[in-house]
Amino acid sequence: MLKQFLASVGIGKAKVDTLLLADKLQAGQTFDIEVVIQGGDVEQQLQGLEFAIMAIAKTEADIGDNEVEYNKSVVLQSWQQEFNLLIQPGETVTKQFTLDLHPEVPATYLFGHQIGKVWLQTGLDIKSGLDASDKDSLTIVPSETQLAVLQLISDSGYRLFKSDIESGRVRAREFVSHLPCYQEYEFKPQSRSLFGARELEVTFVDNGTETGVLIEVDRAFLGDGYKSTSIPNSCNTTESVRRYIEPLLNNIS
Repeated sequence: MLKQFLASVGIGKAKVDTLLLADKLQAGQTFDIEVVIQGGDVEQQLQGLEFAIMAIAKTEADIGDNEVEYNKSVVLQSWQQEFNLLIQPGETVTKQFTLDLHPEVPATYLFGHQIGKVWLQTGLDIKSGLDASDKDSLTIVPSETQLAVLQLISDSGYRLFKSDIESGRVRAREFVSHLPCYQEYEFKPQSRSLFGARELEVTFVDNGTETGVLIEVDRAFLGDGYKSTSIPNSCNTTESVRRYIEPLLNNIS
């Protein structure tokens, strides 16, 4: 009787650990995980697992007369896996699952540097108990099309300054994003002219077959401007994306 009560308030509950079976992931692709459930001090009924891809995104809010910027966690994707399992004290249960990353999930690793924070959150649904959970950081690299575009911009006289994950959605003439956040790559020119660009902000929207590219140009005296295009995902080298990107870069430096 005492152990049943302890389980109901979450003491002695089962634990969950999720193992990623690949070192690096790419948005739009499937990936495999192994979930290890370890029984606690008492017998417990497990009703299912919940998975969520989450990210830290920059958000702006108006507080009084001031605009405040802060970071918040956002859910990009979620899955539920139902099952009915009675796990005994100290018992270990292992299950494998295959999940699909949304093609718009932000990258976290570029050119040898960490550029964002995205993770897989795993929750364990325990009958009459508190959820056990596990949090695993994901290493996600840009798609080959995105890498080709970023490399071409770098080769065209711009230096990657930083990358941010921003709350909100992206809309251009050719495409619109779907996740609650998007990724911006900020470039600065290696040489400056009086009326040239002070900064380029590059955003990608991948729908699985094409990659939308939105470039925001920040000019010193001429104000901001936007240019966009869509590139087939079969274009995965700097030469194959050149005819799409070079016209956007013309007359902005």
